[in-house]
Amino acid sequence: MKSLVLTFAVCIAVALATPVEKNQRIFNGELAEAGQFPYAVGLIVPAGICGGSLVSPNYVLTAAQCVAGIDSATVILSSLRIFDVEDPGQIRLEATQFLIHPGYEIAPGIFDVALIRLPQAVTAVRPIRLPNLRQVESTFVGQQATIVGWGSMGQGAAQSSYLRFARSPVITTLSCRTGLPTQQITDQHICTNSEQNSPCQGDNGGPLTITDADGITTQIGMFSFNSILGCESNRPAVYTRMSSYLNWIEPASDF
Repeated sequence: MKSLVLTFAVCIAVALATPVEKNQRIFNGELAEAGQFPYAVGLIVPAGICGGSLVSPNYVLTAAQCVAGIDSATVILSSLRIFDVEDPGQIRLEATQFLIHPGYEIAPGIFDVALIRLPQAVTAVRPIRLPNLRQVESTFVGQQATIVGWGSMGQGAAQSSYLRFARSPVITTLSCRTGLPTQQITDQHICTNSEQNSPCQGDNGGPLTITDADGITTQIGMFSFNSILGCESNRPAVYTRMSSYLNWIEPASDF
């Protein structure tokens, strides 16, 4: 009986936390324009879709959860519609080489980072910039960040057929832990406020970016997971913090 009451209370809390007027999330957010996010990569994997980012002509950065245990993935670049093979300018490649962070098997919620070696160099697309070593200690708290992807347009809903984006402020690690008390949040994570928008299923591995002081777009995170209550719960969204993995990414790629 106690579990039934608890389940009912959780359902009521989730319902109250998702008013109709706040339903402008990444799954219902703004449509991207051609060339707006040239570094955005779509991945079609056996389990569904994921996101990624081009970090060099030969490598795509994504979440380890997207490529762990698979033999191949379809990598789509320079495209707004990854399911449309006739999308003008689309680059479609079949990748079979994946490098997963060695810590992922031990702690998948923390070391959720991987590299995909492309079968041929992509020189027609501008890669995203990662943080530099001087930014290793930067928290980016308060900065407006952008997430892009083709993920679900709601918890359990269909995938977006078109690239979408949303913007959210970066919050402190303490605020993230407070908002997600049952999930492990470490300093190797970076979180955004999700009261107005949030990534969802299928956005995993997608880049979280800011406009740096010099005006150049920099990837500071990569979407990893939502609250156990789902992407419409108004709880923080959690990303792998890129500055924590520069010493792994650089030697493992030609970045």
